[in-house]
Amino acid sequence: MKRSLRSKVTLLTILPVSVALLITTIMGAVLLSTFGHNTTETTLSLLAQTGKNNVNYYLKSVEQSVDIVSKLVDADLDSIPDADFHADLAAHVEDTKRIFLQAAEDTNGVYTFYYRLDPEITAQTGEKGFWYVDEDGFKEHEVTDISDDRFECVWFYTPKETGKPIWLPPYVTDNLDAYVLSYNAPVYRNHKFVGVVGIEIDYKTLGEQIKDIKALKTGYAFIVENEQGTIIYHPDLDIHGMRDGKRLATPPEFAEGLLRGERHITYRFEGQEKHCYLLPLSNDMSVVVTVPTEEINDIWRSFVIQIVVAAAVIVAASIIVSVLFARRLTKPLRELTVAAGEINNGNYRVQLDYKGEDEIGTLTNTMNQLVTNLGDYIEDLNRLAYADSLTSVHNRSAFDVASKDLEDRIKLGEHVEFAVVILDCDNLKDINDAYGHDKGNVYLRQSCNLACLTFVNSPIYRIGGDEFAVILTGKDYENRDALAAQFKKKCADIAAFAKEPWERISVSLGLASFEPRIDKSFQDVFTHADHKMYADKRAKKRNKNNL
Repeated sequence: MKRSLRSKVTLLTILPVSVALLITTIMGAVLLSTFGHNTTETTLSLLAQTGKNNVNYYLKSVEQSVDIVSKLVDADLDSIPDADFHADLAAHVEDTKRIFLQAAEDTNGVYTFYYRLDPEITAQTGEKGFWYVDEDGFKEHEVTDISDDRFECVWFYTPKETGKPIWLPPYVTDNLDAYVLSYNAPVYRNHKFVGVVGIEIDYKTLGEQIKDIKALKTGYAFIVENEQGTIIYHPDLDIHGMRDGKRLATPPEFAEGLLRGERHITYRFEGQEKHCYLLPLSNDMSVVVTVPTEEINDIWRSFVIQIVVAAAVIVAASIIVSVLFARRLTKPLRELTVAAGEINNGNYRVQLDYKGEDEIGTLTNTMNQLVTNLGDYIEDLNRLAYADSLTSVHNRSAFDVASKDLEDRIKLGEHVEFAVVILDCDNLKDINDAYGHDKGNVYLRQSCNLACLTFVNSPIYRIGGDEFAVILTGKDYENRDALAAQFKKKCADIAAFAKEPWERISVSLGLASFEPRIDKSFQDVFTHADHKMYADKRAKKRNKNNL
């Protein structure tokens, strides 16, 4: 059968276009599948890092409170003469109560705190120590005797025998029937063991640090211990109520992957395949962010369907346009091929310029919308990963990225000028306790807004529950002292005229500038600013107590 030249040209035009679109569609499907998994992996790892930072920051605050108290107790014990030790021990215990009570009130989530003396000292002096429990305010309880059973009183004997502070795995307190974690440190007098100071925290308080972490549609975060993968905190499970062998068994593949030190683990739970990313914490536990595998697949499948639909439309339109305008097809198809290559190379912001009011124009617009949607999706993921959901400023992960960049520049010997401001919202716990977390959130947001209005040329980061950091450069760095004074004055002015307690902004401020001759790293500057912030907070408390 004899074919016309027009049919041959049309066939020769359509055939390579169809083949190219088929290859592009297959490559796009494969690349999007990989991209979907990689993007999810990245999102999970960022969320896990955020959870790790939050939990470690909280655990560090508990450790710091206990360590500070233990050092003060050591110093006070060393100052007591041997001849007066028994006589002055009761006064020493009373002084420690006041110190520890202040530290506990300044530490979020403390359930109990205690100072227990060695039974040998108790036998000689009759002094046991003290034990306080948070019952709508800390109240002192009767101190029980310390058992000779080292397993029953591991919180006492392990610090005594090792001479080191220790985090204990979660346990149920015999006296209070509460599921808690504890951090304990030994205290000494002239290098001789005297007793143990410690803090117990409710496991739910630990979970507060990760409960807002959400991944995809139904993903969430939970905490496990590292030895067997036992669940310590789960947003949907009452761990305290699942005692006495009633806890759900950890999936074997999860426990095995945890023991092998894997970060990405796929496992089945209640008949559903899940994928998780985990990071170890500072107390022999790990934070885990998990999502159903099906939700991960849905990400790339939807894009593959769009590509297939777009490819089908392109082929159909190409046939029609090739018959009518064979010559006009060359340029638009070449642009489409180039655009497909750009997308394949990772350029998700490529735009096609063809504006013809024909099928190719429709295809071009469809491809532009597809690429734009894909680029917006990637930007949304990055924005969610680095933005604080409550205040809309940068979060801890963004701060870690910025601080690492400055750290690298310092190590390279570059000339850098910057200062760090640490802001800590005072009395947040009191506001939360008295008026609820909604008012506490108002207090946090207003404090953050005031910081944004003051340090207008610098990024604001929320690095903790009630703590913010500002990295000053440029004009803000040059005017750093004036801006710090201005911020304090604004706080005072607002507090003076505010009607409600949660509107009386009070923020402790610490400012430190990078000094190349003194500071060797970004952390040095951060530490100096942090110390100054705490000095400011202590000064406020002294002034308040003197009034």
